[in-house]
Amino acid sequence: MMFEKNPNKNKILLKKPCLIAAWPGMGNVAITAVNYLKDQLGAQPLMDFTSESYFTPTNATVSKQIILPPKLPKNRFYYYKSSQSKHDLLIFIGNLQPIAHREYDFSLEILKIAQNLGVQKVYTTAAAPTDMHFKDESRVFAVPNHKDILKELMEYHVHFMSEGTIAGMNGLLISIAAEKQMQGVCLLGEIPFFTAQIEYPKASVAILEVLTKILKIKLDLVDLELYATKKEKEIEPLANLLAKENAESETQEREENIPNPESQIPKSIRLKIEKMFRQAELDKTYKSKMRLKEELDSWGLFNDYLDRFLDLFKKGKEES
Repeated sequence: MMFEKNPNKNKILLKKPCLIAAWPGMGNVAITAVNYLKDQLGAQPLMDFTSESYFTPTNATVSKQIILPPKLPKNRFYYYKSSQSKHDLLIFIGNLQPIAHREYDFSLEILKIAQNLGVQKVYTTAAAPTDMHFKDESRVFAVPNHKDILKELMEYHVHFMSEGTIAGMNGLLISIAAEKQMQGVCLLGEIPFFTAQIEYPKASVAILEVLTKILKIKLDLVDLELYATKKEKEIEPLANLLAKENAESETQEREENIPNPESQIPKSIRLKIEKMFRQAELDKTYKSKMRLKEELDSWGLFNDYLDRFLDLFKKGKEES
């Protein structure tokens, strides 16, 4: 394990600190929110935390026409001593998810450091892809790791998840915190499905509005709100194009007769199936996979798509 410590670390005493952690994921929601929090508060570096056992290079970086040597990702702890709140903050930001099958051990290492610094409560952020319109306000879903926290969260007008999964470190860390007898909450900002692979900072704004109230700290969100407005204008042409394609596909589907089992499958049905595969790959929920299976079964196509359907259950974890 490699630690590059702040030389003043041993002199730092944190007051009932909370841990805020984030990794890259869908819509860049988590990493955008926590980086903005860190920058606006002026949080100070505490230590870098990395190890080759958790991170293996899988691609090459090209800069100025030259391939660079591999570098370990940046994983850094920051601290913020608050004069506004009863709690100081320990902030962890990782710029890459650890390799498959090492996520659990990596989480234990992070929580061990946090506990040694007095942390008893952990917060992470993530994205919740839905069929929302991109101009609507993002809802925030709060998922605690203990039922006693539910009542506390109700005053912040958040929504709750009755079931499902939160993929990646932003969800796993809260689960393992429960195992270590630490309270934890994952706050998920709502994003449109089509923004899973592009930035959607409006969800980051919504998360920070809730998180700062929970932590009882003041944070100027103006710059992030302006950035969210700019990104919304940039994605509008894409949103309009997708809406047009969906409308055309639905119109074509309505106009075609349902074929008998021996007739050719309409093109519109093939397009619909492709859309359902994309949605299942993005949100990774059991419900979307079962809707896809029902559609395939209704057209007698399940065996044709069997391998691809099974791949939905084999894919590696990605953040939400």
